[in-house]
Parts: sequence; structure tokens; C-alpha cells
Amino acid sequence: MAKCKIIDCALDTFGDKGECVLHLEKSNYHYDSNIGILRPFFSTLIKEIAEFPFQYKDQSNAINIDTFSKYLSTGEVLANDISKFAKESPVVLQNIKFPERDERDSYDYLKVLQKLGSIHFIDCDFHTHSLSLSGVKCFYQNCQFHANWYIYNSLLLENVNSVLYQECIFHQYVSATSDDSSNDDENYILDNTLFNNCSFKQKLEFHRIECKKTLFNNTDSANTLIEHFQLSECIFHEKFILNNCKINIYHSSATIFNSKFEFKNNKVSSFYVDDTNHFGLVDTFGTHFDRFNMSKSIFKDFVGFEECQFGSIDNKSIQNISTFKYATFLSFVNFRNTTFNSGLDIKNINLKEAPNFLNINIHTNNTNRETFRIIKNSFDKIGNNIEANKFFVFEMQKYKEELKDTDQYQERFILFLNEYISNFGQSYIKPILWIVALSVVYTLIVVGYENNLLYKIMPSANNAISGLADGVNLVAKSILPFKNALANKMEFISLIFYIIFTSLIWQTVIALKKHTKK
Repeated sequence: MAKCKIIDCALDTFGDKGECVLHLEKSNYHYDSNIGILRPFFSTLIKEIAEFPFQYKDQSNAINIDTFSKYLSTGEVLANDISKFAKESPVVLQNIKFPERDERDSYDYLKVLQKLGSIHFIDCDFHTHSLSLSGVKCFYQNCQFHANWYIYNSLLLENVNSVLYQECIFHQYVSATSDDSSNDDENYILDNTLFNNCSFKQKLEFHRIECKKTLFNNTDSANTLIEHFQLSECIFHEKFILNNCKINIYHSSATIFNSKFEFKNNKVSSFYVDDTNHFGLVDTFGTHFDRFNMSKSIFKDFVGFEECQFGSIDNKSIQNISTFKYATFLSFVNFRNTTFNSGLDIKNINLKEAPNFLNINIHTNNTNRETFRIIKNSFDKIGNNIEANKFFVFEMQKYKEELKDTDQYQERFILFLNEYISNFGQSYIKPILWIVALSVVYTLIVVGYENNLLYKIMPSANNAISGLADGVNLVAKSILPFKNALANKMEFISLIFYIIFTSLIWQTVIALKKHTKK
């Protein structure tokens, strides 16, 4: 009979695929059952496991491959201490494709694995949904999981990264959830670090889980994929470190992080945090959030969003506004060198200390006035008046937009003039240009008066014009503070321009002070 085409495998082929029953690609339970692969897989796996310890140990009269195989398949004790031998003999299973299993079958291979003390899975494929090996030390290295996978708390086989899964790929839904009907506290606790450089092509979910150790131990150079990462009603006691990942959806709710939360240099399409409390430092340095929404969450320690990107560069719609709604920060928050591509909404934020918004870049169209006021005040409190003035302009522009459809005409008019004359006190060039332009206009009016141009244009209305001019000039001369500064026979026109020039000079002085104030 032909031998398996897999290198170093001496087993006979199964079917016409050129592979043995261990290495043959598996499918769902019904298909594998119909082609008759499950029972041969069970017996061949027992043989593979039984032979492994004796590669390094001599067979004794009491325990040999036959007695060990008999024990693994039936549980029958044919020699003294055979169960101890099974627990003390580490087993390595490599390149094996495990089919979907049913615990009701007599040939369920889980019954065999449970009798072992430690198992190292290398380059294995799993089509089953779980392996509950609570009393067995396990380590999954470079494995692939093709079906929905449930994570049980398991003993950890010692390895370099001290993780349960190393560089594995999960093709379907992965979950660790507690059973609400269970009274066994052990079901709620994971006391090992789980993942090193693993990729998750579907959803990764933890529900009502208490993690005693850090969840991820990725290498700094790893670029892993998580399609959808969801945490709900969980508690993390140790550091939570997840860096250099591409995540489509991150969602945490009713979750507590008791230690540091490190989430650096990630690319996240949608980031949702709701009712999540962080009692340790939070560091998201260099992470890009396309959509960011945070609500009803508390941060007790320092929070850093330095050099982050919020919002989409290509899509600046209102749906991509980064929102902090009822988020409470009890310590310092750092937004230095951060960009908000689609706008920012922090009108409902709760701050104990003024955040650091130095060198931020913000899309103004989707940002509300209260957000600009908070940013302005943060610069005012540290004496950075230049930046504060810049955001004061944005605040006033938003205030002008708010009044656009109201009946507050006086306020709208003042804001209109303030913007066009000096850009709300930010430009001293604009009022100076206005002074020069109006000086030319006033000069032309004086020249016209001296040459009686108005009377020459409309001779028939000279008496009416003269009477009107005398009346308004008399009123202007009655304003005592300006009486000596008005031109003779042009008191009213002089008064108008005197007020305008005074206002423009005042706007120029204010703008200069804002640019030079320490």
C-alpha cells in the first residue's frame, strides 16, 4: 500500500488523496463520518501518541507501546503506574488535521488527549469547536482553526513566550464566555496569557471573563489581524497590551482594566468604548482610529492619544466625528500632535485637568463651538495665548453659524463686522488695509466738497442738500467730545469716519497685542 506523501510520515494513505488519515484534509462531521475517516483517525492517533514517548524511553516489561495504546483507547490499566506514565510523558503532535468531534462517540479523540499530561500541537489544523483539556498542559504553535473555537482555561505547557497560542490563525469565530447558569467560578477565570502573534479573521469575543494575566504577548514587529474584537463585562488584572495590529472593529462595554492599557500603532476602522473603566495608564500612541466613539467611561490615570489619527482622511462626513460623550478623565490627557480628520466632539466630556492639545490638527466643519471653547481654555490655562487665540476664532465662527437662522440681528451684525474687519482680532493687516482704503475715500470726499462736485451734479437739489447738510452737521457739532476734531462744514461726515477710524485702530492694537502677548 502507498505511503503518505507528507515528509517523514510512514503511514499508509487513506483514499485517493495520497495522504494518511492523520494528514488528510478534514471537513464537517457528517462528511467525515460518511467517508469513514473518524474511527480510523481515532485508532491511528492513539498509535501516534503511544509511540512518541518511546522514541526517548526504553520499553519495560510493565509499560510498552501495546500497554500504553490499550490504556489510551480503553482506559484499561494493564500495568502499574501507567496513568502516571501518561501524565509524565510529554507528547508532540505535528501536522495533524483534527476532524470535528462528537463527545457521544466512542471514538472521540478528546477522551484520549485527556489522559495525557502535556501536549505540544505544532502546525496542526482543527475542524472541531473546542478541546476542553483543563488538566492537560497545552501549547498550540503555528496551528490553524477552521471552525468556531471556544477557549477554555487550560494549564500552560512551558514555552518561550509563555502563551497558549503562538502564531496561530483563527478562520472563524473565537470566544471565551462564562455560562450564566454555572456556579463554578473557575469558568469565569483565565489565568494564562493566551496569544502571541495570532490572527483572527472573524470575531474574537470575551464575555464575563476575568483575566489574571495579560491577554496578548505579541512581538513588537508583528502585524496581526483582528477582524472584530469585543469585550463585555470583563475584568483585566494585569497589563493589557495590544500593539501593531490591524483591527476592523474594537468594542468594549462594561469592562474594567485595573492596570496599564497599551494600544499603540494600531489601525482601527471602528473603535467603540462604552461604560469601560480604566484604573491604570492608557497609551494609544500612533494609533489610527477611522471611527472613534467613547461614552460613559472613566479614566483614573494618565491618558495619552499622542500622534494619533482620528477620522478618515478620505471620508470627512459627520458620521466619522470622533466623540467623547460623558467620558470622565480624572488625570491628565495628552492629545499632542494629534489629527482629527473628520472633526471632534468633546462638548460632553468631563475633565479634572486641562488637556494638552499642542500642535493638533482639526477639521473644523464637523466640530462644534463648545469643543473649540474647551480647547481654547486649555491653552489659556497654560498661558499659550497664541494657540488660544487661534481656537477663539474657530469658536466665534461656530457661534456665527449658530446665529445664522435666528432673530438676533444685532449679535449677527457685530460678529459679521468683527470677522471681516480683523478675523475676530487675529489679523492686524486687515484693519490697516481698511484704514488705508477708507483714508482714500475720505480724501476723495474732502476734494469733492472743496470743488462743490455734489452741487454741480444735481443743481436742482442744491437747496435741499444744503439744508440737510446743515442739519446733520449741527447734530454732529452737538456731540461735545468730538467737536474739536471735526472738519468745518463736514462735521457729520468727519464724525462717521472718526468713529470708523477709531474702531479700526482699536482692532489693529488688539490684534497686535494678541500676536505679541507673552
